[in-house]
Amino acid sequence: GGEAGAAGEDTMTVYDQLFVTFNDALDSVRSDLHAVSREHTAKSGVAESNLRKLQAGLQWQKLHHTARRTLALVQRLRQGRGPAGSRKRATAEDLVRLYDAVISTLDEMRQLDGYKESERLVGQVAARAAIAKAYRCYYVAESYAAAEKWREALVLFDRATQLMVEANHLYDDDSAADNGPASLVLGADRGGFGPGEDGAALERLDAMVEGAKARASAKALLARLAPTAATGPPPPAAAPLPLLQRLDRFDARPDEPLIAFPPKLEAVPCKPLLFDIARNRIQFPDLQQRLQKHQGSKWGSWFSR
Repeated sequence: GGEAGAAGEDTMTVYDQLFVTFNDALDSVRSDLHAVSREHTAKSGVAESNLRKLQAGLQWQKLHHTARRTLALVQRLRQGRGPAGSRKRATAEDLVRLYDAVISTLDEMRQLDGYKESERLVGQVAARAAIAKAYRCYYVAESYAAAEKWREALVLFDRATQLMVEANHLYDDDSAADNGPASLVLGADRGGFGPGEDGAALERLDAMVEGAKARASAKALLARLAPTAATGPPPPAAAPLPLLQRLDRFDARPDEPLIAFPPKLEAVPCKPLLFDIARNRIQFPDLQQRLQKHQGSKWGSWFSR
């Protein structure tokens, strides 16, 4: 375990040093391109073309090793060896994000000028992208299984099987065209992209998916047979109705409730009908005497104001 962890740390250190070298080389090529672009001669045109091919080659190799480093990190996390040799086991969501990074890197490789015209290299990258997508789908299904969403997990496991079939077709086509240009395969580090590693990765994923589907099917069956165990304790029983509310049914109990006490609140209209009837019997006072006092001359009443 300790030797494996030290070897893994050494591998990551070598990758870091390699990326520093790639960045220095790309900076040097960019500066040379900037200097050559100022000249307008036949030699400068040939030099610029060669420098652009060199730049594309360096970018291709850098992206290729970036994907290899990410796959090596996936392998470390699957074995329970996180950064700096920690024993923290990665979750399925962590592995999904790493495979997203691999797929994005491979997509960048397929868009590089000077390489996207090569069917051989594009076929290799497409096969490896299909394998990465199949692994990604598998770990997405594992994340649903961890949340006990068995139905969604089974659907995603089936989708991972379909992606494996597509990856197998692309991998077979890539193997059949082995007499094309130079392969981008540069070695093996148990992270894919090595001689025979793509086929081994597919076989390993096939076994993982079959086992995961069997476990998810069994868990889904147990969840259907014991729904109360998954949903928790049953809700408390409702209070019995009083006798006046169930006159057609009698339950012989020692604490038989006759009425609901205290009674429930009931809404009443804001203007009771009693006030509307009483209004018709109200006797208004006689105001005739006050009216007679104010009768008289209009001029007097006007001056009295």
